[in-house]
Amino acid sequence: MSASAEKEAHTEGPLFGWPAWDELKRTGAMTCGFALFFLAMYGGASWVTGFYSGGLRVDLPVEQHIPFMPGWAAVYVSMDVLLLLSLFIFRTWRQMLPFAMALCAETVLGALCFLILPVEVAWPPRAVTGVWASIFQAADTMNLERNYLPSLHAAFACTAALAYRERSGPVASTVFALWALAIAASTLLIHEHHLVDVLAGALLAWGTWRVVAPRVRQEAFLEAVRVEALCAREMYRFARRHPRYGLIALALYQQSLGRWRKARRARAGFCFLQLVDDVLDGDRPVGGEPLDAIDALLRTLETGAPGPPTEFHDTAVSLGRVLLTELTDPAAREQVLELVRTMRQDRERVRDGHWWDAATLRTQLGNTFRLSVSLMLHVADAQVRADDAPSLLAALGWCSVMRDLKEDLVQGLFNVPADVATEVRAQGHDPQDFESLLRTEAGRAWVRDEYQRARALLDRSAKELAQLEGRQGVALLRLFHRSVEGFWARKLPRRMPFLRQAPVLEIS
Repeated sequence: MSASAEKEAHTEGPLFGWPAWDELKRTGAMTCGFALFFLAMYGGASWVTGFYSGGLRVDLPVEQHIPFMPGWAAVYVSMDVLLLLSLFIFRTWRQMLPFAMALCAETVLGALCFLILPVEVAWPPRAVTGVWASIFQAADTMNLERNYLPSLHAAFACTAALAYRERSGPVASTVFALWALAIAASTLLIHEHHLVDVLAGALLAWGTWRVVAPRVRQEAFLEAVRVEALCAREMYRFARRHPRYGLIALALYQQSLGRWRKARRARAGFCFLQLVDDVLDGDRPVGGEPLDAIDALLRTLETGAPGPPTEFHDTAVSLGRVLLTELTDPAAREQVLELVRTMRQDRERVRDGHWWDAATLRTQLGNTFRLSVSLMLHVADAQVRADDAPSLLAALGWCSVMRDLKEDLVQGLFNVPADVATEVRAQGHDPQDFESLLRTEAGRAWVRDEYQRARALLDRSAKELAQLEGRQGVALLRLFHRSVEGFWARKLPRRMPFLRQAPVLEIS
């Protein structure tokens, strides 16, 4: 895009306007996020430099003639108003992002300068009484202590003037420039900064805006930010539903450090598949039959056909395309779609009220975890594959059934074998009711048998993992093994105390 075309694109529409509610929520969240980030960085730098002794003197002889004018504190604190105008000038998150990123970059660079080049203020002590006392006190509190070179007050004001100018006519541009100049002057007239601080802040604003804004406006960068925002939102929603998803999110972000770009497929993949699972389980309402929503999603991903204009469809398509694009192996891409179809079968049996036999249930669980673990290992660039640990896959299926048995029965997902359900009914109880199921000998016998089977699977899994030792990816499999082991040994017996009396088979 040419410079003139870019300028024209930025100045479309009136200077001020009320943003759409959805966009205001996004830009408002960005504003609050920046405020918290600024407080952490700026306040942290002030706290650290409090342990320093002395500092640089940057005052110039001419500054002895700058009067102390406390009334200019009103101009000083007006910077908050100047920055908040961005909500009504940049009325979409895409327009706001370059401005927000520039302020963040200036905050980081400023904090580093505060730590590396601490400045000792040369102004005499100030005492203010009368009408300006409260405003001056607010300005002095806002400035904290020791954060002098560069002046972020001057930097932020100049950045706002530069950013707003791109959407302004000559008159408005002049007003913003004069406002920024007045704010910079106020830092001197209330003796909060020295001339060097102000000049450094202005240079910081000019350089940061020239470097940051063009890069942030690139479509690839904006799309990457949008995807990360979708991932963060979905992980938050998952964590609200169950804390374990919060732990998974923290682990994913921790593993992304140092390899953020490459690990994006892991974050997007987790969110995509968990979102699909939540829709199929009924945990995320979609305003109709979940199977229809999933079928529309598959059509869009496979053929590019447009789907319904819903939040779920738009989010799932965005995350799914990131995952499919960044999986370099065609077989892995096909596994993603196969896994969605496999998960879809669970919803079909909920809809139709089917009770499957034990062999069919184990096949379904086996396919689900084979595909899930295969994708996880592929994304992690592991040297091992899911087929290398068949006992662990079966143990994961067992854990999934027993962990969610009560909730699944309520939703109509019957993971109790059909013959067991028949026996429970014959004993006068309802196999769809968790408590009723466990009051029957048939139900308890099935649980005890499954408990013994899980012990055998875990013992075999330990031997399989021992044979894989030294290969990349084994640590991930061991993490799953320990999780299932803990569920078998502690959590499930607490839920079903009768298992504590079950004899544990010795597995050779």
